[in-house]
Amino acid sequence: IPTPFAAHGLIYVANGHGGQTPLFAVRPTATGDISLKPDESSNAHVVWSAPRNNAYIQTPLVYGDFLYSGTNNGVIKCYDAKTGARQYEHRLGEGTTAFSASPVAGDGKIYFTSEDGDVFVVRAGPRFELLAHNRMGESCLATPAISRGSLFFRTRREVVAIGPGS
Repeated sequence: IPTPFAAHGLIYVANGHGGQTPLFAVRPTATGDISLKPDESSNAHVVWSAPRNNAYIQTPLVYGDFLYSGTNNGVIKCYDAKTGARQYEHRLGEGTTAFSASPVAGDGKIYFTSEDGDVFVVRAGPRFELLAHNRMGESCLATPAISRGSLFFRTRREVVAIGPGS
């Protein structure tokens, strides 16, 4: 069952199962059957949709005015969170590693962590800009946590804190 999350007065629902992997932005007042017809990308209840978003394991992230969605093979897509207009699509890494961890954000940056332990830091906003590529040295499957300005990464054998006073 897809897990919805809310921002910008909308509820976002992603689904990675069943052939297509759609992403929907739904009005919180929607009731009854809100299904889209095959030729629709929106209706009175669905503000916008991306029928082939291709996210499977990761939960999309809304940060500022944008929604970021990643695929298992490292392709990230950035959408305008209110309109659904795709701002960019870009592959992180070589396309040979998997991404299970969901993206996290803070201080104007989005953090994408690969299963190989590579952390890609992307500037938040409508244009792709890779700020850093850091290697944790071992595999990472868990979504990083953020607390009091520090990032916490759970690698295969350790918990690593990065930030002021860490």
